[in-house]
Amino acid sequence: MRILLPYSNAHGRKFDDPVITGGIEKFCHSIYETFDDVKVIEIEDVTNIKENVELIKKSALEYNADVVISNWTQASFCGMKIMDCPIPILYVCHGNHGMISTLNRFYKLKENKHSVFFVSEYQSLFYNQMAKRTKCEFIDIDGYINSGYVRGDKPKLVDWEYEICTIGRCDPSEKRPFILKKLLKDTDIKTLVMTNRIEEGRPEYEYYQRNKDTSGTLWDLEYKDVMNNLSKSMTFFQTFWQESYGLTTLEALSRGVPVILNTRYDYHAAETIPMKKEHYTKIPINDKDALVSAINSYRDIDRKEIQDMTWEKHSHQKWKTCFENAIDKTIENFKK
Repeated sequence: MRILLPYSNAHGRKFDDPVITGGIEKFCHSIYETFDDVKVIEIEDVTNIKENVELIKKSALEYNADVVISNWTQASFCGMKIMDCPIPILYVCHGNHGMISTLNRFYKLKENKHSVFFVSEYQSLFYNQMAKRTKCEFIDIDGYINSGYVRGDKPKLVDWEYEICTIGRCDPSEKRPFILKKLLKDTDIKTLVMTNRIEEGRPEYEYYQRNKDTSGTLWDLEYKDVMNNLSKSMTFFQTFWQESYGLTTLEALSRGVPVILNTRYDYHAAETIPMKKEHYTKIPINDKDALVSAINSYRDIDRKEIQDMTWEKHSHQKWKTCFENAIDKTIENFKK
């Protein structure tokens, strides 16, 4: 199976950079690590739509790819100019985007015999509600692919140093990792934020400037170091209420760390990840008292049970089989 994998450098980091800035980037690395014949195409400027699309099509043909796996919503990856790609496109939507153009791209991909996959049922609810409001057809997706899996040796359970931590891009609109610090600033709860520095000129720079001197923050860690520190936390806080999956929830649970989910409508995409309801708690969005109560409720939790059940549910082999079936379905539909 020969896979062409376009990769966005929107955050200024190439595919081989040891610092992974987000869930889509981690997802691409998972594909690369799982399948043998994967060619990565670096897309440095997503605004050069024509050049990017031509590069993707040309590379797919030269590589004799069986499938192109596309993971971003920008036009370079799933816009009108790429719809006539001679190689089938397996498009994985990782976000909940409120733009009507996103729905149109789903429809056009399907019309051109490509495939559309989501990473959670929450996304189906989100986009079908959007379709209903705009009097469009419901989205006929091809299936679901989880954002991640567990593999290798189970991480050793260690004593916790932090009572709660969070991981997320340094941005004020979605992840907002420093909401953890804001909510618990008047308590003696030991917190940790792991995030990335922002270069001057980027939209998130002001948010970074406001928080860059915050104590208990680790910046620009390599992925392995992020995971090592996550293992040292008693609980994990998923700050963004509108996650499409919540990969960091899976990473926390796989290390025996129970999860607290920030929710706006008492629902969160990540609540389907844990094996048991006792392994996570939902709180009303940014509710300080509920957050403190949830943290304290996990002081005597069985971390080994959380870890073992998570590894059983999210094995690498199950993820690989699901992905292989998605690729086969994409190719079969395209041939028809």
